[in-house]
Amino acid sequence: MKNKTVALETAKWLRKRRFNEPVPSHYDVYGRLCEGTSGAEPISWNSPAYDQSPRHKVYAAPDLPLAQQWVREKKHFDVLVDREYFCGKVGKYYAKIIRLRDGVMSETGKYRSYERALEAGILKALRSM
Repeated sequence: MKNKTVALETAKWLRKRRFNEPVPSHYDVYGRLCEGTSGAEPISWNSPAYDQSPRHKVYAAPDLPLAQQWVREKKHFDVLVDREYFCGKVGKYYAKIIRLRDGVMSETGKYRSYERALEAGILKALRSM
């Protein structure tokens, strides 16, 4: 199963927070997702080599698990996805964001899919740094 790539808004926030890991995919100048070819060497799309002009920025597009791992290891925010249960019935997904430095916790809204809840949690963590 292929992991879902982060959305453009999340990719912009990752760049703003200095994400510079090599990944195969990126968003081009027009906001289109450009997938890397299989077997190709991943590239650090957020590096200064791709910043010739502020109008021509490309944004690295990591998959959600890599973005979650980076936020946890580099920025010390843990993003956990959980599902609500009520009277034996499963509900929607939501993300808990825990700042590892002091244990402060916040939550996102409720989403129908795990991936959307994870992306919302990563975005909320990036915005709160």
